[in-house]
Amino acid sequence: MGTGPTLARHRRVALIAAAAATSAIASVVSAATPNELRDERKDVQAEAADLAAEIDTATAEVADLEVALAAAQANVDAQRAAVEAANRSVRDAELAQVAAVQAIADLEAAREQARLDLQAAAIENYVSFQGFDDLDILGDDPWAATREQTLADIGTGSGLDGLDRLRALGAELDFQRELAEQATIEAETSRTEMELRLAELDTALLLEEELLAGAVERQERRLGEAAALADLEAELSEQIRVEEQRIADAIASRLPTGGGSVTVPAGSDVDLVVVGGITVNVLVEDQVRGILAAMSARGFNLGGGGYRSIESQIRLRRANCGTSDYAIWQMPASRCRPPTARPGLSQHELGLAIDFTVNGRVIRSRNTDVFRALSEVAPEFGFFNLPSEPWHWSTTGG
Repeated sequence: MGTGPTLARHRRVALIAAAAATSAIASVVSAATPNELRDERKDVQAEAADLAAEIDTATAEVADLEVALAAAQANVDAQRAAVEAANRSVRDAELAQVAAVQAIADLEAAREQARLDLQAAAIENYVSFQGFDDLDILGDDPWAATREQTLADIGTGSGLDGLDRLRALGAELDFQRELAEQATIEAETSRTEMELRLAELDTALLLEEELLAGAVERQERRLGEAAALADLEAELSEQIRVEEQRIADAIASRLPTGGGSVTVPAGSDVDLVVVGGITVNVLVEDQVRGILAAMSARGFNLGGGGYRSIESQIRLRRANCGTSDYAIWQMPASRCRPPTARPGLSQHELGLAIDFTVNGRVIRSRNTDVFRALSEVAPEFGFFNLPSEPWHWSTTGG
């Protein structure tokens, strides 16, 4: 991979991480419309998904994997912020709904009381008018005179306040009913938005979980490989440890407490044999002899490291992780200091993997004659290379 494409990819993934982080803030404080925020989240999520799809955790450069993990985490943060904002919108709409319904009930009671008050005032006017001592004022039709006087009293102000209050209560009641209807619509819209954002959060969490799982698997294997390389090439072993410490720092805060299951070989009961100075499982003795002979015929005298006891990895775990059964067998490598692979995860512990050397040096590059020759020879004998590690060959390629 050239420097130009690598730098370009670093810049792109850094921008994705920054955009996702910005989206998380925008979801909380921005005055942008819901549609604009939704589009922004989708863009960020799509970018993060594309990035995760491009990243092969087994072979990715450390910087790329760090940024991919950061982008995935920022994406999750953005979705969580969006969910919380939607949740607040639902709560606000529901409170507005309750307030409007209560206001309607209060106004209906007040309007009814105003109607009763106005009716009582009219009756009082009528009754008090009947009590006049001077009956001559009633004329020939006292009932008509009473109605006229009552209407006159209302028209001149004695009942006008009651009518105005009744009309005002009616108008306010209509307004509150409109508010209640609007709050109902907003609450339903907010609930729908909440469901969409929860689905987006689930997608973001799944994306992060897959990326983390790949990073953890890579870390365990690489740390196991560093331990296997320790006696062959200390410099390369230390380089791997330093790189995986960076990955450990990137994933440590995001891992669950548990460490998952570990497949442990049947103790150290591996039948071993030394072939050309390489200790391997007796099951692959003939295959290894064939590889060494074929490579010798091509002018390459190979050596290397094969079997590494599970007990040595247990000792490392005790020193770096703790002495409990959990610390030795289950605790994620990233929680150890320094990060240390769990026992039972390396093909070296079964004697089924070899780190090949030529002239005493580990094969570090795929762009060499010895690697190209080994790529032609080894598969004929059932051994395959792990692409990220030119020196590492096993019966499974892992």
